[in-house]
Amino acid sequence: MNLKEKYGEWALVTGASSGIGREFVLEFARNGINSLALARRKDRLLELKEEVKKQYGIEVVPIEADLSDLNFYEKIEPIVKNYSIGILVNNAGFGSSGPFYKNDSNAEIKMTIVNCVAPTILTHKILPQMIERKKGAIIFLGSIVGINPTPYMTVYSATKAFNVFIGAGLYEELRKLKLNIDVLTLNPGGTVTEFQRISNITSGPFAAYPDEVVKTAIKNLGKKPSTVHGFVNKLTLFFAKLLPLKIRLSATAKVVTKISDRFNN
Repeated sequence: MNLKEKYGEWALVTGASSGIGREFVLEFARNGINSLALARRKDRLLELKEEVKKQYGIEVVPIEADLSDLNFYEKIEPIVKNYSIGILVNNAGFGSSGPFYKNDSNAEIKMTIVNCVAPTILTHKILPQMIERKKGAIIFLGSIVGINPTPYMTVYSATKAFNVFIGAGLYEELRKLKLNIDVLTLNPGGTVTEFQRISNITSGPFAAYPDEVVKTAIKNLGKKPSTVHGFVNKLTLFFAKLLPLKIRLSATAKVVTKISDRFNN
């Protein structure tokens, strides 16, 4: 699939300073697509801009943005409105682990804004221009913990379930309109990124790398509403669906307890 021909010359990627978001920018550059790269750390975005320009001759526009600020779009709109965005990647997010009652409530509220509210805002703002041009793509970052409820990552799991559901619902709405706008929810498992440090959790024994996860997204974009990265993750979810919820909750609680730094230290 020629991404540039199908969707356009520009992508907007949130959480682009590291991990999966950064790899999306690099993958788009390999396909001749320029990116608006959003993140809080502008120094990292500037480094990414230089790397992409040097390797691929493709443009990256760094945009410093804090998605936990409910007014973030008004601050970035003067830049964003100048570009025809063909691909929107709602990647930015962070997690937490530990008993719900012990976790910082302000941090978890902020997480809910970044993981759920910000993608909703951006999708509402960017989708109309895709509808007008009758082409585009929107990618939401879900997670396998958004498909299976996960104790001790309770709020994070719920935020990822939001992304799984908004992606699936929007996929069907746009499919029926026949506007050539593809929607995909990408569900990684443990991935080697900064997420683990922030969430106080390890990536587990079968961790993937960001470039592998992004390739899964590109491979499935336009073919299905949702995709799970990794055979082990697919197998785990398949068998989990066969079990009663009570048993699944008990099993996932034990797994998170085992890999969480908070419990191990």
